[in-house]
Amino acid sequence: MIDDRSSLQPHRRRQADQSIGGHVLRLLDDRDELDIAGFLPFQGEPDLTPALKALAGGGHRIWLPVIDGKSMAFRRWIPGQPLEPNRFGIPEPVAGAHCLPQQLELVLTPLVAFSATGNRLGMGAGFYDRSFAFARAEPDAGPWMVGIAYALQQVDSLPVEPWDVPLGAVITERGLQVFRA
Repeated sequence: MIDDRSSLQPHRRRQADQSIGGHVLRLLDDRDELDIAGFLPFQGEPDLTPALKALAGGGHRIWLPVIDGKSMAFRRWIPGQPLEPNRFGIPEPVAGAHCLPQQLELVLTPLVAFSATGNRLGMGAGFYDRSFAFARAEPDAGPWMVGIAYALQQVDSLPVEPWDVPLGAVITERGLQVFRA
């Protein structure tokens, strides 16, 4: 899946990224000042940067993941602020306020694959599952988890482990697919 995602032709990737970003903006066009976790692209992931910039400009607080050992935190991101690659090569904010996962309202999460029932396959390190483990016990207490992917990343089924945190929805270039409200 990572190879398929990474091998998208540049013009198709640009078109898909624009569509995905547009769907993200439409999802939030009537909401003000939310705490939103996003991500910057890595290994062929969709590029949400233009949408994140627009959301930040519209008053939303954007938080990016920051890896520390085996845990993940979220640091405030303001467009134009300095970023540095972490040990995986993923850009992270070098300074700024932190936000607890429980304080986020929406989490735009990267993924390798997703199923039609909202199961998510990540990169395998478990950062999102550990950070949002509290949402498994109390799904209404956690943020809305929305996967961001290309349509080609949808598979028929995925194995589900007890520690997996399911998605509430996924956004691809084809639109929003809701699994849980």
